[in-house]
Amino acid sequence: MTTSNEIAKKVNPPKTRKGKKILESREPLIVENDKKTVILKGASTSGVINDVLSDIFKIRRHNGVMMNQNNAILPFEDSAPLCEMLKKKDASLFVYGNHNKKRPHNLVFGRTFDGQILDMIEFGVTSFKKLSQFKSTKVPLGAKPCLIFNGDVFEKFPDWGIIQNYFCDFFCTTKTSSINLQGLEYVISISAVEPDTLLLRSYEVNMKKSGADSPYVELVEIGVSLDLKLRRTQLAPPDIRKQAMKVPKAAKIGKTKNITHDMAGTKLATVHMTKQNIAEMPQSKMKGSKRKEDGEEKVVKKKKVESSEAAEEQAMDTS
Repeated sequence: MTTSNEIAKKVNPPKTRKGKKILESREPLIVENDKKTVILKGASTSGVINDVLSDIFKIRRHNGVMMNQNNAILPFEDSAPLCEMLKKKDASLFVYGNHNKKRPHNLVFGRTFDGQILDMIEFGVTSFKKLSQFKSTKVPLGAKPCLIFNGDVFEKFPDWGIIQNYFCDFFCTTKTSSINLQGLEYVISISAVEPDTLLLRSYEVNMKKSGADSPYVELVEIGVSLDLKLRRTQLAPPDIRKQAMKVPKAAKIGKTKNITHDMAGTKLATVHMTKQNIAEMPQSKMKGSKRKEDGEEKVVKKKKVESSEAAEEQAMDTS
């Protein structure tokens, strides 16, 4: 499958070195960069939607772009202008908000693949609390959240499984190989109460002394607090999704012989050794461990007595 960048090179080949570098920077990478998010407003918005978008940008401000002007874009009807905007910003995630009589307080989450829309999920905001309404400490910039998904709806319905995967993409853009318990200070809880209702809450983690080895963990709500109602979705077909989730061979970790990992991720190794013959192994003997026979002990004692008598005779002669 040829990508859009490869087609662009064939149709309109770059004429300058700068144009060539721009096309090369847009080519797929073995290890992708952190995903950027574009947050934009529709042709008409409400005060609730403006507050929701501004608070979402505060959470994603370390890797997000906020478009302050209104845009006459309808993602479900015509996604071409939106894809063009995301391509210019080099972003693959977006949040779109608008408001009208048919769909009040409308919020659309989406992502792209190869310059085309991959998934779009539309929600209606039923309840919202701003960050300014919480008095607790705000999470520092770039803090990596711990995601908690509550409800069996995510496992029962395939569409909700894709929604869960999207929010993992949205909030956890930077992958980490290890986690320090002291650095865990931000929790996002996403609960599916009903087949069409989603609750999003954010908490600060406070660790206090408990008198034991493990600390006492206390969660304090800090916002954003959102109650969302699912309206419609536009999900990618299976073949496009398979192409989007394909891992290149260079990024795959090959299996190493005799090395496995347990459920906690600990590396376990199996060592094979040949059978050892203990009888043939060289052993160092200590002097104290040697046994002397009775005859040898008597000879040693006689030599000691004779040497002492000779010493006494020499002493008498000198005197």
